[in-house]
Amino acid sequence: MLSVEHVRVRRDGDRLVLRELSAKQRTRAVELAEQVLAVMNTAEGKTRDDVDQELTVLDMRPTERRLVEGLKKLAEDAATFEAVAQQEPSALRSSLFLQAAAARRAASLEQPFSRDAVLAAGSTALGISAEELELGLYSDLRGAHRMTRAPGIDAPTLVAEYERSQVQAVLLRAVQLTARVHCRAPEAYKQLFQKLKFRRLLYAVEPLGDGGYSLRIEGPYSMFEAVTKYGLELSLSLPALEACDVLELTADVLWGKNRSKLRFEHRHVTTRPPNENADTLRDDLRVILEDPALQRSGWSCQVADELLTVPGLGVCVPDLLFSHPEVERGVYFELLGYWSRDAVWKRVEWVERGLAQDIIFGASSKLRVSEEVLETEHAGLYVFRGQPSARGLLKKLESLRGRGKGRR
Repeated sequence: MLSVEHVRVRRDGDRLVLRELSAKQRTRAVELAEQVLAVMNTAEGKTRDDVDQELTVLDMRPTERRLVEGLKKLAEDAATFEAVAQQEPSALRSSLFLQAAAARRAASLEQPFSRDAVLAAGSTALGISAEELELGLYSDLRGAHRMTRAPGIDAPTLVAEYERSQVQAVLLRAVQLTARVHCRAPEAYKQLFQKLKFRRLLYAVEPLGDGGYSLRIEGPYSMFEAVTKYGLELSLSLPALEACDVLELTADVLWGKNRSKLRFEHRHVTTRPPNENADTLRDDLRVILEDPALQRSGWSCQVADELLTVPGLGVCVPDLLFSHPEVERGVYFELLGYWSRDAVWKRVEWVERGLAQDIIFGASSKLRVSEEVLETEHAGLYVFRGQPSARGLLKKLESLRGRGKGRR
């Protein structure tokens, strides 16, 4: 992914505007991408430092430097670099430096210190060649990592990725964003919301009059902690948003050294069909689904495929739906992220203001909330330490089942 220094932008009053590539500039960008990939595709076995050095001599204009740096960054991200050493580099350094220190103490005018002699003695002791020893000494450093796999993409794809990554880099500085999305297939909305939940993003959903949805998503710079991690998750959600047929995105961002608050707008119309088979179930939910304790409990579970509308307040996106032979209605479960306590209070309000379905909300103990804040005949709060478990959730399901017997 690109960082802020790779982004080509300009200020227009209180707006931050990307410098989009014209048709001529895109043609030139593809030419530059071909140069970058020509170097990368013949660099297998070379160190990252060697590759970077070869990329510094590309034929470019001064005004193209930021574009080229961005293309280089993405090409390197698409390649695979690994530390290549037969033995642990730190152990090699320790052994050789001790021998070198001893050799320096024993050196004299008649027999001066010899680096080659130390390498030869060290390689003999370790059972490797002097060349392998020297190459392995600092192979754990990033610049010494060797390319084991070339990027494997073509120039037009690299340029397209650069254009998308510019938007992602801007979102790293977002305070909050609003995304208006429209999809032809109703199930595409469910996929989108599940992907956002997979990223543990804080968002609120409101239905639009024309059949779409408006999403208000908190940005990393609205948080007091975990800014980098949350910002990365937000940026990585862009492909999911762009998979909608139409995306209209507006974000408030803090830009530049002075953190000036600017408005950023991005519109995307997709020409690709959504991936209907996308696996968007989080690992912590999959563990619940596959737990043998659930299979023995009498409860069955499946991925929820319904959106629950709370009139005037928003849309609830449950993750799982539990059912039991002795329970008339299914029980939904929504696993909340661990970024904000406000999400818990919002769910409590939803229940108080008309969310009629039987539902349990799961919240991490990091949010410092008590299960007692939500205990009704049809709703409850499951607070867990670490990761949610099927056993803990089953206790809440049985508790909810007991409280609701009188009304079924």
